[in-house]
Amino acid sequence: MIGIITTAVIIAFLILIIIFLISALPLYFAVKLLNGKTTLFKTAIVTLISGIIVSIINFLFRTWGALIAFIILIWIYHEVFRLKWYKAALVWLIHLAFIVVFNFIFGLIATILGITFRSIFWF
Repeated sequence: MIGIITTAVIIAFLILIIIFLISALPLYFAVKLLNGKTTLFKTAIVTLISGIIVSIINFLFRTWGALIAFIILIWIYHEVFRLKWYKAALVWLIHLAFIVVFNFIFGLIATILGITFRSIFWF
């Protein structure tokens, strides 16, 4: 019984890591497109840390949180990926565009396969 639980936990952890790395791909492609210095692991860590920072800022500053978070996110991209300020802002825009395109593609694939939101979440 313990072996089955351990295996399930390991598989769940591996799936979580794979999903996390996939979620870092749009940022990775955007940085590489503008000749930034990064690796997939570095991009995944930046995605994790920036997500936590943006969440905290939006929680603390309800009115101006989005603007403050945007400025800090551009600063993070500027520092970590060694980009000029305008390239860091472009990375943010390209990252957003990649997310929209990836969501459209995955939504289209899910529709073709007959997967709906209701079939994934049963509540």
